[in-house]
Amino acid sequence: MAQSMCKMMLDVADRDTVQVIVARQGDSATRFLRVRLMSFGEPLCIEENAVVLVNAKNAAGDVRAFEGEVNTDGTVTLPIHAWMLRNVGVVQCDITVVDVNGGKLTTPLFEIDVVASVSQGDVLPGDEGDEESITARLLAEEKLYTLKPELSADGYILSPVCNRKYALDLSDEIYASGDGWKAISLVLPTPTDLDSDNWILIYCHAPLRVAGGVSIDWGVAADLLFVDGEIPNIARGDFDVICTYSRPAGKWQIGTVQYETVEATV
Repeated sequence: MAQSMCKMMLDVADRDTVQVIVARQGDSATRFLRVRLMSFGEPLCIEENAVVLVNAKNAAGDVRAFEGEVNTDGTVTLPIHAWMLRNVGVVQCDITVVDVNGGKLTTPLFEIDVVASVSQGDVLPGDEGDEESITARLLAEEKLYTLKPELSADGYILSPVCNRKYALDLSDEIYASGDGWKAISLVLPTPTDLDSDNWILIYCHAPLRVAGGVSIDWGVAADLLFVDGEIPNIARGDFDVICTYSRPAGKWQIGTVQYETVEATV
């Protein structure tokens, strides 16, 4: 992620000079301060084991402090936290340094002028009013979801949706049947947007049982495409299931990647 680093100098002996930084409402984890502290025009070198805090007071009078870090060159790096950028308005800040002996040094005030962004919500709308939020879709594609098997009359069903990454944990004994496994079925969705790529990635953990690896019912084989034309045989306890939709074939393509520790193969 791109980051904005605002470099500034603050002289602990100053009184009236207030520096102003402009930031955008709603930004988070992308804006930082790199500050050189001075005293009567001479640079101060902050010890690396000192605690540095940026103290912030918003327009409502709420005050919070956020910890930063000391750099090897004696400057300090501090976050412009999302809390500071939640609302439009001026946020007053100063920086406190506390050394290991309890000594405390505080800078003069500076201000962060939080200005409104074009979209004031957490997400941006699509190009048309009825489209899915572009930002929401992109964030969802990066997030890792938990794939929870759904209990059915015949066992358990896995029902992922398109363009999601999942973690699947089958280590619970509820998925066991004696020395083997209960029926686990994968039901792939019908893609609704064929103008875009459709994919599903599932990170699986299914510790081996006496009977071997988990057996997955992939669905009607004639309606699916498999790597090398073979239905996967799961022989490891940790594996990935990779599904991509072939628009020309009109079918889901399924492949697996199975993992094992180096020690186990030596």
